[in-house]
Amino acid sequence: MKRHTTAMLAMVIGLSAALTACSSGEKNANSSSPAPSSSSSGTAAPSSPAASPEASKLEPYNVSIVYYGKPQKDDAVVQEELNKYLQDKINTTVTLQPIAPSDYKKKTELMMNTGEKMDLVFTASWLDFAANVTKGAFLELDSLLDQYGQGIKDSLSSPLYLEAPRFQGKLYAIPTDKEITQGKAFTFRQDIVDKYNIPIDQINKMEDLEPYFATIKEAEPGMINNYMTASPLSFMEYETKSNYRPIGPTPEKMPTFFVDYKSQDMKVKTVIDQDIVDLNKADAEMFRSYYEKGYTNADVATTTTNVADLRKQGKIWMQTTVWKPGADIEMKIADGYDWVSHVVEEPIVTTDLATGSMLSISRTSKNPERAMMVLNILHTDPYVINLLVNGIENKHYTKISDNRIEPIADSGYGDTALFWVLGNQFLNYLKPGQPDDLYDSWKQFNRDATRFPLLGFTFDDSNVKDIIAELTTIVGEYKVIGTGAVPNASKLIDERNAKLKSAGIEKVRDELQSQIDAWLQQNKN
Repeated sequence: MKRHTTAMLAMVIGLSAALTACSSGEKNANSSSPAPSSSSSGTAAPSSPAASPEASKLEPYNVSIVYYGKPQKDDAVVQEELNKYLQDKINTTVTLQPIAPSDYKKKTELMMNTGEKMDLVFTASWLDFAANVTKGAFLELDSLLDQYGQGIKDSLSSPLYLEAPRFQGKLYAIPTDKEITQGKAFTFRQDIVDKYNIPIDQINKMEDLEPYFATIKEAEPGMINNYMTASPLSFMEYETKSNYRPIGPTPEKMPTFFVDYKSQDMKVKTVIDQDIVDLNKADAEMFRSYYEKGYTNADVATTTTNVADLRKQGKIWMQTTVWKPGADIEMKIADGYDWVSHVVEEPIVTTDLATGSMLSISRTSKNPERAMMVLNILHTDPYVINLLVNGIENKHYTKISDNRIEPIADSGYGDTALFWVLGNQFLNYLKPGQPDDLYDSWKQFNRDATRFPLLGFTFDDSNVKDIIAELTTIVGEYKVIGTGAVPNASKLIDERNAKLKSAGIEKVRDELQSQIDAWLQQNKN
């Protein structure tokens, strides 16, 4: 689209906001979608004006939406319904491009590196958002948001969302509007807790689980007590044993640099500092013991099976989780079992958590203005977001009330957890078991969370990219030590740390500390 259409686009965005105001206020989490009318195909479509004259003046454009989610049988059907609506609204069609979670990072990085045309792209702190910003993969969004995203600004449940995804003060992504933070919890199957009288409120760290692991191993031989994969995160329990929180780069997804979030000076420590080493070794020894006793799955060093699949098979009775109000119900919806959690870490709004689910606009977009218009609609239009998340009424779900649905089993859509991936989760229909006040409890959860002192800080790795690459290689070589599957873990930790030191981990620490100090100076209250 030519730049001289800016004024017209701004006018159309205003019209779009007006059309989506059927929700009786964008900030009302329990707003219902526009009143449906049944089409000849039996699908529900909003009863709004057929086509706006302003939309017809815009050049047609197709917005690709690349997102994190398993492709579904009826993706094309949902896309067709979505395009009917968006063509009338802003003369736009979309191409839905879901990519399976296991392939997402690799495929999207290839698309970025080859310059493939993309518009909206799902990104997150755990998908190297900061690194992709520094290499120029995403566009700056401040002016686009001001011109075409007013609905986003008005509807976001927390102003902190627009503070977190910034680099050198500029905005590069729009977070999904949902819970802004998470606590850490131990989550248990309710029937197993009841059957064996497990006092979950007394379980505050992994060591507290051992007697119950012994009981379940003997009484329920088909269950896995401590399911793990060979991830560097497997034995890092800083949150439950200290005030340390990760900051800066995480080579191979291992927390490597830390600050004490309750301290005043924000002094950076590394994984080779002695107090962190002590935590590492204690965890490694514990997990080695669990492996030797048969509590941990024997294939821990090689398995890639998703724990959710094992839950559905009834093989999991306990797992560590991130928690928010309603998390236990979401697990029940996914696998059919009742779950109960004991929260062991207070929720803290960190940059990583606040940027855990976002959409950016790719630098290869041919029309970033239209991409922002679509993103605005994803945050303000209940019909659109529920079409994407839940599918088509009477085909993929049945409407129970204004804001509650019953999914239709094996319908071809709705099985993928898109509710936390796209747009405004507060506009999603409630599903069976979710309480009426779920979204209100999320908002309270967000309000009560502790703000991390470095919220909004993003590390620029430009000066130490080569060192971080070497650190990543080293961490990958040793990630199995956290599983318990190998003996002499303490010795291997020392060996790994010596290599990290030689590779220059302290140079990265110094660069990180320098940037933190500068950021704190610039952001003094």
